[in-house]
Amino acid sequence: MTIELERLPLTQTIELEVQEVSEQLLASASLNFPMLNGLLKTIIKAGGKRLRPQLAMLSARVTGREDEIEHQKLIQVAAAIEMLHTATLVHDDTLDEALLRRGNPTLNSALSENTVILVGDYLFAQSAILITRPGNPRVVQIFAECLATICDGELTQMFSSRQPNSSRDDYFHRIYAKTAVLFATACELGAIMGGADEATARQLREYGRLLGIGFQIIDDIIDFKPSEVTGKATGGDLREGIVTLPTMYFFEDGQREDVTFVKEVITAQHNSDADVLHAVELIRNSGAFEQAFGEARDYIARAKVILDDLPDNEPTRNLRQIADFALLRDK
Repeated sequence: MTIELERLPLTQTIELEVQEVSEQLLASASLNFPMLNGLLKTIIKAGGKRLRPQLAMLSARVTGREDEIEHQKLIQVAAAIEMLHTATLVHDDTLDEALLRRGNPTLNSALSENTVILVGDYLFAQSAILITRPGNPRVVQIFAECLATICDGELTQMFSSRQPNSSRDDYFHRIYAKTAVLFATACELGAIMGGADEATARQLREYGRLLGIGFQIIDDIIDFKPSEVTGKATGGDLREGIVTLPTMYFFEDGQREDVTFVKEVITAQHNSDADVLHAVELIRNSGAFEQAFGEARDYIARAKVILDDLPDNEPTRNLRQIADFALLRDK
């Protein structure tokens, strides 16, 4: 079973605001170099479901204080969050030397590494400009802390690659910094912009954190699926020497010679396409996916429990449905 986020019964207000966020992104990410500008706008237009802006906009409405929301400021915060996310993807693709994302060519496939890094830096700067426009120092501070955490996560991933014996603590630290902190920040900033009290903002941040961890575990499972499903190279994490939760479970229960082979793929002793695909098949044919999925399900369930303490209204129900989508998506 899969759930398409576009089919969730979002209110017309949220749907219109998602479009406004997209327009804000295109207006902010405008360069004076036609070829580069065209590539960048293609990346932004292919930005997926705008999940993080939706989290921010729904969190702003959980308390039901719609008349207190300053519409344009909320759009700027949501756009800043999505711009930050886009910047991290550009840098990720460069670090991973990825040629495809969501089935589309990356900037990395058409431009030099130095140019792509500068484009990513430009997007980071644009996200910072956007987040200052509402004029809320607390929002800026939370956003800056999020950016610092993301950079820490990238450094952690770089220095932990090709190390097959990474610990689960290292893994969860990494995926919090890579993914969950942006979910948590989107929810917290949305709550603040919606006039939520401190306790409610903390609850929504924790919902976002748990949701983001579950989301990334599912992402790490999806990484093993065929490229025609995901739009990315199969086994990308193994190719980059990154140990994710499914691989950790495989190391615990796999046959010794198979575990040794997969570890040698991670350390690049075996690094051909055939080697990577064989390692992928070994992990697929074990019980590792089911174990990792069970852990993701637990995180998503914990996220939904938090929503039980919030007002039972349409925004809260939408947040619950997004949690279901995060667990049951297949790309």
